Amino acid sequence: MDYLPTLADFIFANFNLVYPLMAVFARMSVFVFLLPGLGETAISTRTRLVTALMLTWLIVPILDIDVGREWSFVSLVFAVGLEAFYGFVLGFAFRIMVFGLQIAGSIISQSMSLSQVFGGGMTTEPSTTVATILMMAGVTLLVTLDLHIRAFGMLITTFDTFPLASTPDTGKIAYWMSQRMMSVFSFAVGLALPFILLSFVYNVMLGFLNKAMPQLMVSFVGMPFITGAGIVLLAISISGLLLIWLREYDALILGF
Repeated sequence: MDYLPTLADFIFANFNLVYPLMAVFARMSVFVFLLPGLGETAISTRTRLVTALMLTWLIVPILDIDVGREWSFVSLVFAVGLEAFYGFVLGFAFRIMVFGLQIAGSIISQSMSLSQVFGGGMTTEPSTTVATILMMAGVTLLVTLDLHIRAFGMLITTFDTFPLASTPDTGKIAYWMSQRMMSVFSFAVGLALPFILLSFVYNVMLGFLNKAMPQLMVSFVGMPFITGAGIVLLAISISGLLLIWLREYDALILGF
C-alpha cells in the first residue's frame, strides 16, 4: 500500500486530466449496467466495471473535452452525479424494451395459469418462466445483431447532445421517459393479446360448462386445457412475437 500516497499526489497534480476519465467512466458504468447483454445479473459486477473502464479509455481520446478548466471537489462530485444521470437515461432507453418483454411474459403466464412458476437468471426480482424465456431470447437476438456496437457508437454521439457536466432539461427527460413507458406497456399488452383472448374464450366456455353441469369439477378439466393450449400457442407464435418486438426495438433506437 506504499504506492497509494504517490498515486494520490499524481492524481491531484494532474486533476484536470484525470477528471474527464472519472466523469466519462461514471456515464459509461451506469450505461453498461443497464445495457441488454452486458447489464444482465448473470455477468459479474467486476466484469461489467472492467468493461466500462476499458471502454472509457477508448472513448476519451475521441471526445472533444476541455481539459484546461479548473475543477473544485464540489463541482467534480456534482458533475459526476450528472454524468451518472445521463448514463441512466441512455441505458434506460436501451433497456426499456426488455422490460416490455418481461411485462408481456408476465401477462402470458397469467393467461396460461403459470404465473406461479418462476424462472431466474435474468433479473434480481423473481420473474415467470415465460417472461424469462422471452427476455433471454430477446437479449440473445440483440447481442447477435451487434447491439453493443451500435449502442457504444450512439453513446459517443450523445456527448454532443448532452455535453460533459451540462445541466439536463429534467422536464423534457421526464416527459420522454413517461411517454416511452406508456408506449412500451401498451406494446407489451399487444404482444400478449392472443393469449388474453384465449384466456377470455376459455373462461367464458368454462362458465357455460359450469352452469350446464354444476356437479362437474370444471377447474380440474379446464386448467390442463388452458395450460396446454397456451404452450402450443406460444410455440407457434414466439418467433413472430420476437420479430415484431425486434422491429419495434429498431424503431425505438432510430427514433432516439
